[in-house]
Amino acid sequence: MSKRVIAVTVLMFLTLACGGERAEPLSDQESAEVQAKAFNFQVYPGAQFADAQTDLLRRAHFVMQPEAVDAPPLAVYETDAPLEEVAKFYAGKYGYTLAENEANSFKTTRASAYYLTGDIGTDTQAIAPIIEKLAAGTDVSKASGAYRGAYFEAQETLPRVNLQRPYFDISKSEVVDRTLIVMVREK
Repeated sequence: MSKRVIAVTVLMFLTLACGGERAEPLSDQESAEVQAKAFNFQVYPGAQFADAQTDLLRRAHFVMQPEAVDAPPLAVYETDAPLEEVAKFYAGKYGYTLAENEANSFKTTRASAYYLTGDIGTDTQAIAPIIEKLAAGTDVSKASGAYRGAYFEAQETLPRVNLQRPYFDISKSEVVDRTLIVMVREK
């Protein structure tokens, strides 16, 4: 499994909430909305901020890159909408045509947006050392089943987006049948 696939998988499970200054602290939802606007995160209509996954993703960044001073801007959301519907939304926002896989069939270059499939158990086992360092109390043996996902390459003004359904919620040690949306602003 390539490092990029492992990194994408890690990103599927984790995330951050950061906010601006004001007299009262921002709630996680308010922080996510501020960050989404500041970094041009295109949030799927009706998607809900996933604070536990966002926090875990942020913490995972520091486990993978301990020398890092700060995590990149990122946010995790989830929705009941079907993966294909959410993927169509992001394809339209990015102006991409979704390929059926990373190889983009007959092209020699990797597609900018593509569907992917995988095994939740296998992918979770691949990141088990990171999960262990997070001390999340996760039972990775409960991670099982196949998933379908989609990847959208970052653009100059838009973050990288990864989608997955179903996904393994590391914070609850359960497979969740919702579409997970992970957005990371690459620096």
